[in-house]
Amino acid sequence: AKQAKSNMGDPPYKIDNKNLSIGDMALAQKVLRAWKDYDDNTLDNAGSLLADDVMATFPDGTMIKGKDNFMKYVKDYRNSLTSATSEVHACTTLKSPDHPERQVEAIWGVETDVLKDGTTTKIHLNEVWFFNKEGKVFEFHQFAAKDAVEKK
Repeated sequence: AKQAKSNMGDPPYKIDNKNLSIGDMALAQKVLRAWKDYDDNTLDNAGSLLADDVMATFPDGTMIKGKDNFMKYVKDYRNSLTSATSEVHACTTLKSPDHPERQVEAIWGVETDVLKDGTTTKIHLNEVWFFNKEGKVFEFHQFAAKDAVEKK
């Protein structure tokens, strides 16, 4: 059976990654586990996932470099909350023959946070986790949209 070719014609942009396919779904499990560690406030369990030189960006424009700085930033935010509960809508790993040295994990979901003052926020998240050949995250980007705050 021949593989069906994508008939996009001439796309209006140069596309950096072509011929995407599903990657190693064990990486998806690692990201799901990290989300669970975030919810459970057991983030030390997720530290081994990160490369020492990880680079991360967050929705407020914050850019973090280095594993220790990344862990401190995420832990500090998580510790500002009474609780966090996540729902996952989709999670998949993608790979491309154009960049065989990496695989990319994409996850979409909703995080419901209860702040220390009792207010609740819902955040729609899209995260992109770049894994190197050693299975470590070397780049991370989080995108978010917040619902209106619900007062108690």
